Amino acid sequence: MSHIVEAKTSITHPDVALLNRAVELVAQQHTGGRVADYYLSFSGQQQHTRLAIITNDLHRGMGVIVKKSGELTFKGDYWGRQELAESLQQQILQTYVSLATMQALQQMGYQTTAEDGEEGQVVLTGVSQYA
Repeated sequence: MSHIVEAKTSITHPDVALLNRAVELVAQQHTGGRVADYYLSFSGQQQHTRLAIITNDLHRGMGVIVKKSGELTFKGDYWGRQELAESLQQQILQTYVSLATMQALQQMGYQTTAEDGEEGQVVLTGVSQYA
């Protein structure tokens, strides 16, 4: 039985390059993780989208969608994998926010350093002003 779910976020008009990078980083941390341009319905039909993540454990994948209104959402058929889907969503959001924070600080003239955290997250480890 197909059960497509859409999860809304409070992020609007995300930077597409940073969002792509966040999804790539999270995908790298999961077995069989990859970025795609579709996710699958329960019946295996491809649902095309600009950005999606697929892992061995979430084999139907999850669409990472920016609506015309600018709202960032996640969409997919997570039957039996709801907790994993929610975890991936949080990992992507946290990674995106970290990358966006680093970019904003760099644009203000600060130097930033980061490390890979648990579950593919980017952890901001240092901020200093340029000399």
